[in-house]
Amino acid sequence: MNKFKKIFRLILIVICVAYLMRFFYKSRDSLQIAFTVNFKIIFYIILLQLIYYLLVGYRFQLVLEKCSGCKLNFLPWLKIFILGKFLNTVFSQVGSIYRSVRLKQDYSVSYTRYISSFTSMAWMDTCMNLVIAATVIVVLNPGFRIGQFVAWKILTILTIVVIALPVLAEILLRKINFKNRYLNWLHSKLSEVLTVSVNNLRDMAYLLKIGLLGLAVFIRTCVMFYVYFSAFDIHVSLPALAVFYTLFKLSTFIVLTPGNLGVQEVAYGFLSEQMGIGMAQGVLVATFIRVVGTCSISALGVTLGGMDLLRHRRDYAEFQE
Repeated sequence: MNKFKKIFRLILIVICVAYLMRFFYKSRDSLQIAFTVNFKIIFYIILLQLIYYLLVGYRFQLVLEKCSGCKLNFLPWLKIFILGKFLNTVFSQVGSIYRSVRLKQDYSVSYTRYISSFTSMAWMDTCMNLVIAATVIVVLNPGFRIGQFVAWKILTILTIVVIALPVLAEILLRKINFKNRYLNWLHSKLSEVLTVSVNNLRDMAYLLKIGLLGLAVFIRTCVMFYVYFSAFDIHVSLPALAVFYTLFKLSTFIVLTPGNLGVQEVAYGFLSEQMGIGMAQGVLVATFIRVVGTCSISALGVTLGGMDLLRHRRDYAEFQE
């Protein structure tokens, strides 16, 4: 199965990259604007990127503490968080394994609790992004469309589906019993992950903190996208920025190729075309986002000792096993 998955990913990357190369060649005249970006804009983008790591790292810390019952020190945890993102940039999932191992070693957080924390944060983050984006569109421009579809209606349907699935899965798993001990063990672990995520919804103070941090991340990322588009003299409305942010977050959870290489650029281009911004502009911004994001996390990762971790990455995989 893994062999077919690798072949599928390789084929998808080749198709997307080939399409982008052809697209860049055909649109080379309209993409000359890429060489007009000044260093002041890049400085603002790097600053906003650092703010993002601080906000998301702190939010993840709160979720981890809630799900595991352990108290984490922010700066050591932030280093683990950033190094995990750095490793994931180079080798898919290695960073997640590194985080889980370090949390187990330093804070006695079990692997199941780490998975519960990551799942809980991803779920709440996705729900929150969809709700905020739909609200922004309804308030500012309810007629805003993505192609032939009304944007807020699409986001509302996605919100209902994303909220309902884990709740329904948790209810279903509570009613199922397996006689096979391996299936029963897997069932118990899945049930624990889902139960922790659903139970967290009962703590209103916790939800308020996560919600405010989520709103701060949303505002910061919309500003970031505004700066990205402005760097190429492209003016985008707030509803469009909200849709781009939602796609950006969903792309971090739905990974078709390593880092969604090629897929993200094509998706941004298609979405830009549907919203009347232009295919070339969307592809250009998506490429710029990837380059700046990769450079910033690579610089931070190397500074914090990421190269040594890369040389010993197999140690973490073996420890996990």
